[in-house]
Amino acid sequence: MKTIAALSIAIALHAQAPPTFEVASIKPHPEPINVSRSNTSGTYATWTAETLIDLVVEAYDLKYYQVSGGPKWAATDHFDINARAADGPPLTDQTLRPLVQSLLAGRFQLKIHRQTKEIPVYELVIAKSGAKLRDPDINSREGYTMAGPTGIHIVQSHGTMQRLAEQLSNTAGRPVLDKTGLAGMFAYKLDFNPNNTSDSDIPSMSTALQDQLGLRLEPQKAPIEILVIDSAEKPSGN
Repeated sequence: MKTIAALSIAIALHAQAPPTFEVASIKPHPEPINVSRSNTSGTYATWTAETLIDLVVEAYDLKYYQVSGGPKWAATDHFDINARAADGPPLTDQTLRPLVQSLLAGRFQLKIHRQTKEIPVYELVIAKSGAKLRDPDINSREGYTMAGPTGIHIVQSHGTMQRLAEQLSNTAGRPVLDKTGLAGMFAYKLDFNPNNTSDSDIPSMSTALQDQLGLRLEPQKAPIEILVIDSAEKPSGN
């Protein structure tokens, strides 16, 4: 009876074990750092010139402002990773994330904990003049954010207000939370100068939001879940 019970526990523990890559190679990325990127093809996954912070953001489906702590090199040292999962269906975001989490725990000795912290945010709300959003374009799936010397240009043919808040978070200096109460899809275009320089012909983010979309940013504080890196080690190159 004891043998059967022990075998049952072992089987249960094995069934609960997190998935892992069958093979994974990690090497420091050589200078210079031109671009970082990740890619999947079938059961293969690659990362080029990514930092530990980049990998944590991807593995746990977070925004960069939701990650804190860790050694200094976590944000400055870049790595190239080639990994292969077990034979099966092509990797998706949902099946890839637990594999990357296991990789970080095993090869980077990553130890983390989560906590909720009240931090400064912006709430995206409707301006007094009313929203100036268009119906989604049924003949287009266009959507991109382009940054250049003349400012930032956001185009979305089918976008939610949650999506717009996420796009604005990248340059607003703090998280942007959708509090417009507007559900569904919209088409919108937004051009603004992220640096707020007075000598630019392009309006600031705040002015552009109100004039072009009938929206505004309201500074607030809100509880945000944060992932804290307690410790991590550089992986051995192989």
